[in-house]
Amino acid sequence: MFTCKFSTCGKEFNRVCEFTQHIKLHSNSANYRYQCGVPECSRQYVKIPVLKAHMYRDHKADVPLRNSQRPCTPIQCDFCAVRCETSSLLVCHLRSHLREGLHVECPFRGCDRRFSVLSSFASHLSKKHRNDSAEHVENPSNVERPVASESVSECEPSNVNYSDDEQEVPVAVDESVFLQNITLFYLKLQAKLLLPATTIQTIIEGYQDVHHVSLTNLLNTLSEKLTVLGIPEATISNIMDEMRKDDLLTACNSGPLSTDQKRKTAFKKHFNYVEPVPQLLGINEKGKESFAQYVPIKETLAALFKSKSMQEQYAATHSTPSSEGIFQDVNDGKGAQCNPLFKAEPSSLGLILYQDAFEVVNPLGSSKKKHKILAVYLTLTDILPHNRSSIDQMQLVLLCKEQDFKYFGMDKVFEPLIKDLKALEETGIEINNGQIVRGRLCAISGDNLGSHCIGGFVENFSVSHYFCRYCDIKRSIFESSPLLCGNKRTEQSFLNHLQELENTGTNSECGIKSNSPFNQLSFFHVCQPGLPPCLGHDLFEGIVSCDLSLLIGHLVEEKHFNYTQLNRCKDQFNYQGNDAQDKPADVSPGSRRLGGHAVQNWCFLRLLPLLIGDRIRNPCENGAWQLVLQLREIVELICAPAITTDQVAYLKILIEEYIYFRRQLFPNEPLKPKHHYLLHYPELITHFGPLIRLWTLRFESKHTFFKRCARKLHNFKNICKTVAERHQLFQAYLSAGKMFQPSVLLDKEMTFYVNDYSDKIREAVVGLHFESKDTVASHTVTVKGTSYKKGMFILLGKTEEELEVGKIELVIVHHGSVSFVSEKYCFVKLRDIGVYSVLGTPQEQFVCMRHDDLLDYYPLPAYTMCDITMICLHHSFAETWLQHKRSSGGLSWQYSRTSPQTH
Repeated sequence: MFTCKFSTCGKEFNRVCEFTQHIKLHSNSANYRYQCGVPECSRQYVKIPVLKAHMYRDHKADVPLRNSQRPCTPIQCDFCAVRCETSSLLVCHLRSHLREGLHVECPFRGCDRRFSVLSSFASHLSKKHRNDSAEHVENPSNVERPVASESVSECEPSNVNYSDDEQEVPVAVDESVFLQNITLFYLKLQAKLLLPATTIQTIIEGYQDVHHVSLTNLLNTLSEKLTVLGIPEATISNIMDEMRKDDLLTACNSGPLSTDQKRKTAFKKHFNYVEPVPQLLGINEKGKESFAQYVPIKETLAALFKSKSMQEQYAATHSTPSSEGIFQDVNDGKGAQCNPLFKAEPSSLGLILYQDAFEVVNPLGSSKKKHKILAVYLTLTDILPHNRSSIDQMQLVLLCKEQDFKYFGMDKVFEPLIKDLKALEETGIEINNGQIVRGRLCAISGDNLGSHCIGGFVENFSVSHYFCRYCDIKRSIFESSPLLCGNKRTEQSFLNHLQELENTGTNSECGIKSNSPFNQLSFFHVCQPGLPPCLGHDLFEGIVSCDLSLLIGHLVEEKHFNYTQLNRCKDQFNYQGNDAQDKPADVSPGSRRLGGHAVQNWCFLRLLPLLIGDRIRNPCENGAWQLVLQLREIVELICAPAITTDQVAYLKILIEEYIYFRRQLFPNEPLKPKHHYLLHYPELITHFGPLIRLWTLRFESKHTFFKRCARKLHNFKNICKTVAERHQLFQAYLSAGKMFQPSVLLDKEMTFYVNDYSDKIREAVVGLHFESKDTVASHTVTVKGTSYKKGMFILLGKTEEELEVGKIELVIVHHGSVSFVSEKYCFVKLRDIGVYSVLGTPQEQFVCMRHDDLLDYYPLPAYTMCDITMICLHHSFAETWLQHKRSSGGLSWQYSRTSPQTH
C-alpha cells in the first residue's frame, strides 16, 4: 500500500503506477518534491522516474512482482552455494560479490561481459537484459575469487529487475480535485511566472483548441473500432456524447476558469488569498484621489498559520530555550526578554517590520521618482532564522507612492497598520485550532534615512547638530571626542523633548522633529530602542567602503603596491565557493569609496590579506595595515550569527581602539556619523541579538518581485494596486504547498553501503549505525539554505592554539540528520595577515561529524598561496556555545576555551 504524503491528501494505492499518476496532480504546488509512498520512508525526489526507480529498488517487498519475477526453480550460485528463488535475487546476490572486490560475469545466457564495478554491472543489466527472465539465466560459475568466503545471508534489492514497465492503469480523478489542481497551475502562471492575464488567456484558448482536435480524433478512432465490433450506431453515439461530457479539461476551461475574472474568483475560493485593501488618502496636489494598498496584518497572520509548515516553524522556535550568555536570535536579546508581553506570554508572536522606498522603473530615466514606491514588509521572529531570510515568507503590509507619503504624512498612511497592531496586542489572533496568541512589534528595520523618518528624528545627517537616534550627542562633541556617547534616549526623554518642541515651536528639539505613530503601541517605542541599525548601509557601504579606500590609498603612498598591481591581483585571484559570486569591484585611484555593493565590499575586506598581504613590509609595525586587520576582526564579530557576552565586551574594546587609531592616523579625514553608530553596536547586540538577523539586504531583495511585475505587466495606471494583487496571489500560491524549502536537499544521492568505501571512511563511521536501507550518501547537500560540496572546508573544533578543520569527502544523511566525513587538518592563525594557514602536512585522518555539532555552519573555500593552504573566516563563532553543546552531550570532541576570543 502506497500513501500520498502531500498535505492532508493521504490517498492510498496498491500499485506504483497508480500512485505516481496521482501525485502528479500535486506537482504544481510550491516547493513540491515527490515523496516515496512507503509510509516509513522519507526519501524525496525532483523527478517521477527517479522516485519510481527508488521504490522498485529499495522497497521490493512492497512492489508487486512482474511475471518474469515470479518464483521458479531455484538457481544455485556455484561460487558460494547460495540458492536464489528468482533471477532478481540472483542479480542481487552477485552484486554482493562485486562489493567484495570480485570480478563477476553476466549471468544471462549468451553474454560474456565481465564486470568489477557495481554501477557498470547495473547499467549493463538495465540496457541489455531488462526483459530477460530466469529461463535465460545460466549458473553463474565464472566468478574469480582467491579464497572461499561466507555466503551472504541477505540479498539487497536490484537496480534493474524492478523497473516499472507495466501499462499505466487509468486512475479515477475526482472532478473537484482536478479543478483545484488546474486552478493551481493557472495561479502558478499568473503569480509565480508573472504572465499577463492576456497571455494566460491566449495559452488556455490555444491549448484548448489543440485538445479539442486531439479529443475529436481519439473519439473518431474509437467510433470506428466500435463499429467494427458491431456496436449499434445509436449506442456509439451515446458513448461519444458521454465521453465529451466527461472531458474535465474542457469543462474547467469553458466554465469556472474561462475568463480572467472567473479565474481570480477561483483563486480566492480555493486558496488562502488575503486581498489588499485600497486606503483613500485624499486629494493630492494634482487634484486626484490618492490610494495606498494595505494588506491587513491580522488576516495575513491568520492565513499564515493555516499552513502546516508555518505551525511547525512556530513550534520549533518556541520549543528551543535561550542559552544564557549567548545571543543567537532576536528573542535572545534584552528587547524581547524584557518586553512585558513576552515575559507574561512567551508564546506571543514577535513582528519585525521593514520599510524602504524603491524605484520600479529605471531610476535614471525620464520617469525617475514618478513611480517610486514606499513598501512595508513583515516577518516573524517565530520563523527559524534560515527560513526568515527567504524572501518568499516575507509578507507585504503596505504599498504607497512616495510622493503621496510625503504629501499626506505618515500618520495618515500608517493609520490602518497602527490600528491592527493595537488589536494584535490586545486581542491577538487564533492559531493552531483555537489557541489565541497576542503579538508585539519587536523592531522596524530600514536604512538610516527611513528609520529617522519613521522615528520622528531629523533626517539631515551632515548638517544637524543631533544625528544619532540612540543618544543625544552633539556633533561638536563627537568631532572633538569621538569615543564619547551622549545620554541614552528613553521613552521619557523622548516625551520631554516633544513637550519642549511644542513649547518653543522650533523645527526640532535635540534631534527630534515629531512624534512617531508607532509610539501609540503599548509594547513598542522607537527609543526602546526599536529601530535597529543596518549593517549593509552603516558598515559595508559606509565605514568599510570609505575607510578601506582610505587605508589602501595610504598603503599605496607608502609604496607597498600600486592600484594597477592591486586590481591585477584582484582580477587574477582564483575565487572559490560563494566568494566567486561576489567578486570585488575595481579600486579607482584617488577614489574616496570602494565601487562595489555591500557584499562585494565584505568579500574584498575578507580576502584583502590574500591579495596583497605578501606585499606589506613589516606588517606588525604598519599602522594602516593593523587598522585593516582590526576592521576585519570587528566585521567578523558584528556579522556572527551567534555571539557571547564576552565577545560583545571585546567588540566594544576593538571598536573604541579602531576609532581612536583611525583618527590618529588620518587627523585630516573627519569621522562620519556612521563611526559613532558603530560605538552603539555592542549595546544594540545585547538588545536585538545578532545584528545580522536584522540587516536590510535580505528585505531589499524582496523589491525584485515588484520590479519584475512592473517590467512584465507594463501597467502603471495604478501600479501599487497591480503589484500588490500579484504579490497576494503569489502568497496564496505558496500557501497551497509548502512555504519553506526542506531543511535537507540532496543532489545525486545514492544508498550508502559502507563496504563500498575506503578503509579510512569505514573507520570514520564505525559505531555510528548507518544502516544502508535508511542511509544515503552524496557529494553535495544543502542544509538550511547553505550548500556544502566535496572539497569545501568545515570548522570541526578549536584547541588552545589551533583550529581543527575538515575537508569534506562525503556527505551522509541518516533519518534526516546530515553528517560529514572529512579529512582532518590543523590550521593556525597568521597574526601578520589575519588568516589561517595549514599546520604541517595533513593528518590523513578521517572523521565523521554531524552538521549540528560543527563549530560553525558556514563552509569555507581554501586558497593556496605560495604552496600554502589558507582559509579566511566568514564570521566569528561563539565558543561558549561549544561548552554548552559539550556539557549537554551534543559533542564528542573536547574543546578548550580562551577568553576573550574572536576566533
